[in-house]
Amino acid sequence: MHVHTARGGYDSSLTVPELVEEATMKGVGGVCLTEHMHFWSKSELDGFESDHNVLLIAGIEVETDMGHILAFGLDRYVSGMHRARELRRVVDDAGGVLVLAHPFRMFFHLEDFNAKPKREWPEAFADALELPALDVVDAVEVLNGGCTERENRLAVEVARERGLKATGGSDAHSSRGIGSFVTVFEQEIRSRGDLISELKAGRFRPARRLRDGAVVPFDDEAHSGTL
Repeated sequence: MHVHTARGGYDSSLTVPELVEEATMKGVGGVCLTEHMHFWSKSELDGFESDHNVLLIAGIEVETDMGHILAFGLDRYVSGMHRARELRRVVDDAGGVLVLAHPFRMFFHLEDFNAKPKREWPEAFADALELPALDVVDAVEVLNGGCTERENRLAVEVARERGLKATGGSDAHSSRGIGSFVTVFEQEIRSRGDLISELKAGRFRPARRLRDGAVVPFDDEAHSGTL
């Protein structure tokens, strides 16, 4: 649900052929290319799909005034969509979906480096629940390969408390992280339209991939006492 290639910015070294090869090896059936600065066209992606069984779906990661948001259903940049509420309007007009990416990345950063006192769970959780972007999106990425375990667990608890559906994504910028966290869908996804429909229907759950390759749902792993 969340991967970056070299086409989308300077911070990824991953090519699409490398991505497909790694996804195939790890049994990942589909990958969303969520670049920061590039809209993949269907014709571009069709050119990679002739000799493998990995579904490639175009999305985009938008840096907004409320944080990074994954948008599905857009084919071009629309002026003003760096503002989260305007992005919501644009995506609604397109019939798409928004997923809040890595909502609590760096949330504990200053505490971890002893730059400010560590907050107790009730205080940290209360602050997290008030994140403005939670009122704008359809779902929350609760498992992100670039986040710490504590950041991911907080996202799980907040999504649960707010009644928001949850996704998982590697946020991979190289072949190494692909498939570390995934989103498991109940129905087969064969196109971007299918993806959007199933996201809207809520028929999915986040999962992590263990070292032996098993995919394990993350639904019940987070507990406030472990944060």
